[in-house]
Amino acid sequence: MKLQICIIVLLAAIAAMAQETASDSLALDTLAPKGIVFNGVVLDSSFAADEKLNVEILESGEALQTTVGKPFSVVLPEDTLWNICVTNSDTAGAEKEKCYELKYIGAERQFSQALGEAFVDDASMDSVAPAGLQNDGSNAVSRDSASVIAQDGHPGAQRRDPEQSASDSSDSTKEDVNVDALLAAGDNSRVTELKKVVVQLRRRPKRKPGESVVSAKSIKRMPGLAEADVIKSIQALPGVVASSDFSSKIYVRGGAADQNLFLFDNAVVYSPVHFFGLFSTFLVEGIDDVQFYKSGFPAQYGNRLSSVLKMDGRAGGQDTVDEWFSKSSIKISTFAAQVHTEGHQGPVRWIFAGRTTYIGYVLDFCNYIGLLDLSLDYEFTDLQGTMMYDFSKDTRFKFSYYIGKDRLSFDPLYMDWGNIAIPFGIYHRFNGDWDYNATLAFSEFYQTMKIGELMSIEMYLYTFAGKQWLNYRGIPNHTLTLGYELEYDYERYQEAMASISIADIQKPFHHVAYVQDAWKLAPDYLLQYGLRFNYQTAAEHFGVEPRASLTVNLDDSKTLEFYGGYYLQYLNSIVYTDQETLNEFYYPATTTTKGTHIDPASSWLFAAEYSRRGILDDYDATVGVYYKTQNNLNTFVMQLDSNEETTSSDFVMADHFGTADGYSLGYELSLRKDKGWWFGGINWSQSISVMRTNDGTKPYYPSWHQPYALKMDMGINWSGGEDALRKHKKKGRYFRSSVIMKYSAGMPISEYKGCYMSQELGHQQYSDEVVVLPGSRNAGRQSDYFRIDVKAIDVGREDSWNFSWTIINLTDHKNMFYTFYDTSKNPPEKTEITQFPFLPIMLSFEMYF
Repeated sequence: MKLQICIIVLLAAIAAMAQETASDSLALDTLAPKGIVFNGVVLDSSFAADEKLNVEILESGEALQTTVGKPFSVVLPEDTLWNICVTNSDTAGAEKEKCYELKYIGAERQFSQALGEAFVDDASMDSVAPAGLQNDGSNAVSRDSASVIAQDGHPGAQRRDPEQSASDSSDSTKEDVNVDALLAAGDNSRVTELKKVVVQLRRRPKRKPGESVVSAKSIKRMPGLAEADVIKSIQALPGVVASSDFSSKIYVRGGAADQNLFLFDNAVVYSPVHFFGLFSTFLVEGIDDVQFYKSGFPAQYGNRLSSVLKMDGRAGGQDTVDEWFSKSSIKISTFAAQVHTEGHQGPVRWIFAGRTTYIGYVLDFCNYIGLLDLSLDYEFTDLQGTMMYDFSKDTRFKFSYYIGKDRLSFDPLYMDWGNIAIPFGIYHRFNGDWDYNATLAFSEFYQTMKIGELMSIEMYLYTFAGKQWLNYRGIPNHTLTLGYELEYDYERYQEAMASISIADIQKPFHHVAYVQDAWKLAPDYLLQYGLRFNYQTAAEHFGVEPRASLTVNLDDSKTLEFYGGYYLQYLNSIVYTDQETLNEFYYPATTTTKGTHIDPASSWLFAAEYSRRGILDDYDATVGVYYKTQNNLNTFVMQLDSNEETTSSDFVMADHFGTADGYSLGYELSLRKDKGWWFGGINWSQSISVMRTNDGTKPYYPSWHQPYALKMDMGINWSGGEDALRKHKKKGRYFRSSVIMKYSAGMPISEYKGCYMSQELGHQQYSDEVVVLPGSRNAGRQSDYFRIDVKAIDVGREDSWNFSWTIINLTDHKNMFYTFYDTSKNPPEKTEITQFPFLPIMLSFEMYF
């Protein structure tokens, strides 16, 4: 459907426009003190009368609430392109969202350019055309007013037939414009053309129940080790624990690290970490906003107990330009280098990115000048990309890939590991009420760990998955989702430790079917409920997972959410020790050699959250509480009869499993400010996590237990656009700084009670050996954790270049990582290994071209 839309922009004050926008759907202001002000009113018939809506500016992250038929106003950043999205504020699941892409061409003094080209893009048009782009026909525009007048035919006109000619549309819009009245504004009036308006239907709202959205823009602004880090941005959220500086693992609301599901375009990514947590696994240039569920994730996601972190490959290129290389960048930091390029040609869009490290050479240089005393043989590579092809306005194909490889040699430790994720996705829409989604995905995770000649562990995990689901909106106030998944895992696990050698191959199939309904009980009530059915062949286990959430919008600024559900996990990591491990060693629920079925891990979760937006206009607050159980967690225990003669073919890993049960509970407080010349947030959480194994020992705190944590972050826009403390003279230039602080309880440790001298005489050899007596399991705690990171300089020009300087651990606080007793000394000497020291050398330069 092609509609000719007349768009006229005049420079003036916004006050006079308030009376004129009763039926205008778009308005734009270019006041110098405030920047560009967007005024609008939603009249689209696809939204119900008086329905509450969210309005979001994607570039700035600014969001507000409005109601159908009522005017609203937001400030646009001074960029050349804006994306303005309007979505149902109190709905979940797959719902309607209208996005308007506005391109600012520039102010001109010639009125003839005001009647430029503007159109609705058919490729992204919803089956229900927008009826809200209307003008009341009043052409009285004062000298001091500014507006964008967008028309869809005469006032009150019905939607046109798709076959209606563009010339008919053009004539009907132009005849409502009183040119003389507009020219009467005088010579000082400036007219700006709005080049293109794209109205599209997206199949998800900006926030679903239980979901947190972290924008790629905010990830880039956070201080880091000279790299924008996806996982570290999630660690900053309340209820999420990072065990140490040396890992990018996350522990969510008392759950273990393997209980988090990482999805890249619906393909699972196992243990996405690089060494020492120095680098994010995923390249921020290649992803959209990160969706994170830490409670109440819907029935569509499963096989994990604690959280879902979903990343979608970003569509490359620009909507308005067909170019093979519309945007590229090179980034060089202290420890790594990265390149990316993207483009758009007709129905095809793509983005490719890659990164590698030279950390070993940098550390050698630091050792040479005396800055550090650490030698490291380490390297990694990342490759990531996405390609999208639009067959038609209703059918889209998407192909993505992520490949990451690491190798570490740190005598006597040797490790290599890597991830591969390759998803193929297709989307098709049927007659407005149905849409079909399918993903075929291949995932690989491998790792080898050797400690001299003492121990060797190898694991190869291959996953082939087919996922498909249907969304149906034909029933008023309901969105139904039906889905089926089939996953095949091939795992080969080999271990050689002391006198024990095990080689184990598992090949389970995992069938999943789920049904879910998002039911809008009333304008302010949404009930989302569903069932997930599982059958896994290796354990011969059938399980049902009920899920439910209730969202209540108390008013335009206050929301109350409740969650409850049962979760199953058929693929768990093997817990060897309470000490921090770099990666996870996954193993499926299966059957032992004695015929015993290993049940999947399971959890009951109950949570509630209260959020309030717009406190003192700028602040958003959230309060959350939760309680969750954990059952059938796999632990590794050696229970072999020493009198038996065994070989690797006689046993599987499941023969050595014990189980543990536990619970966790806590509360979280969060306050954020995301608008203005300074932005930031503070969150506080308190929790308790308790575990108990089935071997009769007393309960203990798991290694990730963190009783309290305080996290703060703040950024300052010193100069730049309209939201900066001082407006920069050059368009697009900015200078920012940011800081992150974390104070938390130390992680649990098993302290030692004392030592004694053991004297043995045998085999004609006498030895004196110091034996250290351990105390209760994880009964002690490390010293409290404290760290401040500062991105002192973040300067550049939008879409052109950027330079940043980050200081890690500004106060050089000694945060404990590991402690042990050196028994070679008498008496034994307690030795502590600390985490990151003061690191002032984190530099990064990035250039776009």
